[in-house]
Amino acid sequence: MLSSRFQRINPYYKGIFTRDNFAVIFPLFFIFCGLLAAFHHSLWRDEMQGWLVAWRSDTLVSLWKNNAPSGHPILWSLLIYLVKDLTGSPLSMQLLHWFLGSTAIICFWKWSPFPNWQKILFIFGYFPFWEYFFVCRHYVLAELLTFVFCATYPFRKISYIPASLCIGLLANTHAFSWSLAFSASAILLFEWFSNPLHRIGYQSNRLWRFDLLLSLVITISFVSFAAFSLIQVREAVDVSPSLIDFRHLLRVIGRVLGGYILIIPNHERWLDLLVSFLVSIFLVTSTISFLSKSKSALLFFLSGFIFLFLFNYYLYLGVGSRHYGYYYLILIASIWISHYPNDFIVNKTNVISPFNNLVSKLSKIFPFLLTICLSIHFAAGLHRSIYDFHMPYSAAQSTAEYIQQKGWDDQPIFATRDVEVMTVSGYLDKDLYYPEINGWGSYTQWNNREPIDRGQTLNSISSFFLKNPDIQRALIVLSRGSALRDLDPGENRVYDNIRIVADKKFERSWVKPERFYLYWAENNRYSLVD
Repeated sequence: MLSSRFQRINPYYKGIFTRDNFAVIFPLFFIFCGLLAAFHHSLWRDEMQGWLVAWRSDTLVSLWKNNAPSGHPILWSLLIYLVKDLTGSPLSMQLLHWFLGSTAIICFWKWSPFPNWQKILFIFGYFPFWEYFFVCRHYVLAELLTFVFCATYPFRKISYIPASLCIGLLANTHAFSWSLAFSASAILLFEWFSNPLHRIGYQSNRLWRFDLLLSLVITISFVSFAAFSLIQVREAVDVSPSLIDFRHLLRVIGRVLGGYILIIPNHERWLDLLVSFLVSIFLVTSTISFLSKSKSALLFFLSGFIFLFLFNYYLYLGVGSRHYGYYYLILIASIWISHYPNDFIVNKTNVISPFNNLVSKLSKIFPFLLTICLSIHFAAGLHRSIYDFHMPYSAAQSTAEYIQQKGWDDQPIFATRDVEVMTVSGYLDKDLYYPEINGWGSYTQWNNREPIDRGQTLNSISSFFLKNPDIQRALIVLSRGSALRDLDPGENRVYDNIRIVADKKFERSWVKPERFYLYWAENNRYSLVD
C-alpha cells in the first residue's frame, strides 16, 4: 500500500516496501539488535565460565583440561579459544555468539518453508532471540547446526558429508544436542534401508563409496569424541532412582509443555502436573497427526522427542528454559523437514475409520496451535530481550567497573561464592581469592571446590588473612547468597579480629544470586584508611 502511494507520486519510484524488501528488513533488524546486545548485555556466570575457561587456557591441552570438569563437550570452548584475542575481553565471545546466531537465523529465513509472518514470529521468539542469541552459550550451536542440517537435507541425494558434519558437531555441543543428532541419524538410516530408489540415485555418483565411508568416519569419530568428553563427568549424572516414578514422569512431561508454550508446572502441586500432562498430550498428539504425512519428519520428531524425554527422565531433568528449548528445536526442525516433497506419504486407501478422522481433525488443528505457540514465544522473546536493556542480567559488569573506577583492581580481593563472583573476575581480568578452593582463581573449578556455608563467610575471611600474612587489608566481594548483606554502605562492625566496613551494594540484576556487595576487611589491629 505504501509502495503504491509513492508510485503514484513518483512513477519512477520502485519503493522500498515491496514484498522482497520488506522480508529482508526483519532478519536485518534481528542482526542489528543482536549486535547492540553484544555490546550491552552483562554476562552471567555460565556465560563468563565459558569465556574464562578459554581465556585462561594457553594451549589446546590446557583448554581440554580446563573444560573437562564442566560436563560439556569442548566445541564451544574451542571456538572461543580461537577468537579470544580478537578483543582480549569477553566481547570476543559475544561477537562470536552474535555471528553464529545471525548465521542461524539467515539460514532459517532463507531456506525454511515457513511463511514470512511465521518466520517473523519465530526469529523474535524466546529461544532464537533471547535464550540462544542475547545469552552467550553453546546452545546457539545446536540451533545453527540443526538449521544447517534441515537446509542441506536434500543434498543427501548427492553426498552425506554435510549431514555427517552436522550430526558429529551436534554431539559435541551439549548432552541434550544428542537428541537432535540421534533424530538426524535416524531419518538418514531409515531412508537408506527402506528406500531402494534413494540408494540407486545416490549410487549413481561414481564416488559414492568414498563419500559414504568418509561420512561414516566423520560421524563415528566426532560422536565418539563427544561421548568421551561426557564420560569424564559421569559421576555428576543424577540417575533416576526408580524405573517408574509417576511424579517425576509428570515433571518431565512438564518440560515438554515448557518447550511448546514456555510454561513449567509447579512440581509440588498435583493439579498443575495433571493439567500440564493433558495439555502436553494434546499438543504432542496434534504434532504427530500433522507430521504423519511425512515419514522422515515423523521419525525425526518421534526419535528426537523420545531420546530427549528418556534422557530427562533417567539422566538429567534440566534446570532452565534453555534446556527444554530442545523440544522446541525438534518441533521446528520436524515441520521444516515435513515440507520436502519427496518425503510425503500418499495414503491410497479409501477406508475411513474413527481413528483416521481424529488424526485428520488434529492435523487441521495443528497449524492454529503452532501459531499460538509461535505467538507466545514471540511475546516472551520481545519482552525478555527489551527488558535486558533496562535491567542488567547480572550486576557483575557494574561491580567491576566501579572497582576499576576507584582504582581498587590492583588490591587483593576475597570473593565468595565462586560460582557467582567469578563473573566479576572475568570483567576485572584478575584472579580473586575463593575460599571454595582455598586459593586464587578465576573460573569455577568444579572438580576442586568445596561449597562454603553462608555462615562460614567470616571464618573464611579470617582464614584468608592467616594464610596470607602479608595481606592486612583486602576488598571483599560477596554475592547475594553470602553473609553481611544487612550492613549498609558506611557501616562497620568488628567480628573477633576482623573489622568489616560496608562500601557499596549492586542490586540491579535480573539474576538474583548475582547481586554483589563490596566491603573492606582488615585485621582489627590495623585501622582502615578511606
